[in-house]
Amino acid sequence: MRFLPRGHDAFITRTALLGSAFGLLNLFYTDAWGWILALSMLPALLVRLAWRDMPGWLLLAWLAIPTLIGDIAVVTHTSTMVLIIGMVVVAASSTRRTDTIALTLCMFSPFVVWALDTNSWHRGIGAWLWSGGLLLGWVLGRLAGEQQTLIAELERTRSELADAAVIADRQRIARDLHDMVGHSFSVVLLHLAGARMNLSAHPDEAVKALQQAETVGREGMDELRQALVLMHRGTSAPTVFGDLEDLVATYRDAGLDIDLTVADGVDQIEAAPRIVLHDVVREALTNAAKHATRPEASVHIGLDADAIAVRITNPHAPGVRSGRTGMGLTGLEHRVSAIDGTFRAWPDHGSWTVEASFPRRLVDVRAS
Repeated sequence: MRFLPRGHDAFITRTALLGSAFGLLNLFYTDAWGWILALSMLPALLVRLAWRDMPGWLLLAWLAIPTLIGDIAVVTHTSTMVLIIGMVVVAASSTRRTDTIALTLCMFSPFVVWALDTNSWHRGIGAWLWSGGLLLGWVLGRLAGEQQTLIAELERTRSELADAAVIADRQRIARDLHDMVGHSFSVVLLHLAGARMNLSAHPDEAVKALQQAETVGREGMDELRQALVLMHRGTSAPTVFGDLEDLVATYRDAGLDIDLTVADGVDQIEAAPRIVLHDVVREALTNAAKHATRPEASVHIGLDADAIAVRITNPHAPGVRSGRTGMGLTGLEHRVSAIDGTFRAWPDHGSWTVEASFPRRLVDVRAS
């Protein structure tokens, strides 16, 4: 159960309504003309609900003065509860210097009755109990106010982090897409330049260069289209595919002993499956480097006419979960399923195994 289930305003509202209920009860526990004092206090907290910028000192004065008069004259008996709740409301709000002074004066107000010696109960423990109740109200209010400040700070930080993540993701998307198609279109430009220079002297070579430019351009557009399909299907921004040997070499240089088996033709598959394959291997090796009981892993990548199958294993301590609930493997499962593949990660007889299988090509995304 949360202390502030629906925010600061809800806390103030419920506290003020509780205080108003005590104010109503106060009407039934008065002597002589005490009902006039009880009636004068009753609207105070309701006014505070309607007047959100009501000064705290004004609310405390409205409640404290009738309470003191009633206790000095011994004509009210339960108005102290209303004043204590007023302390909570004021302390929970943004207090100014005058409000703090008013809170402090209220803390010592019971001893005015004690000094005047008009109420015998206050000559004993009564004044101390009343003052202690006011102190508890002040502390409770400050706790509520500080919690609201922390909630606001956390919300502001969350918003700033979300904005920063959006900016970083946009930059990554721009960088990745640039890297993905930049090489292809650089080659296209070179072929076009060669065709232009050979157009008059060597028309056959110019035609050949134009055909090569068309082929490379179509392949580049196909890679771009597939990368955009990955993002459209709900995955995060694609990571540019690099050579698997280079990826594995990075982890080997870091001290991980890797047994790599790669089927022929993997480097010829389409862009989207290459991207996903690269991500699966990278994430699995990252987890192996973090969690493996020995610095070693096995990577096997198979290929048939329709699908790619990848299996990565590393030593794993029995009974230890190797990050299955982490965002990395969860994100991989989402990315693999986005291209109609299957993904599994589980402990298997002293090893942690990651398996993924997905089609070699996406359907209905080739450039026309």
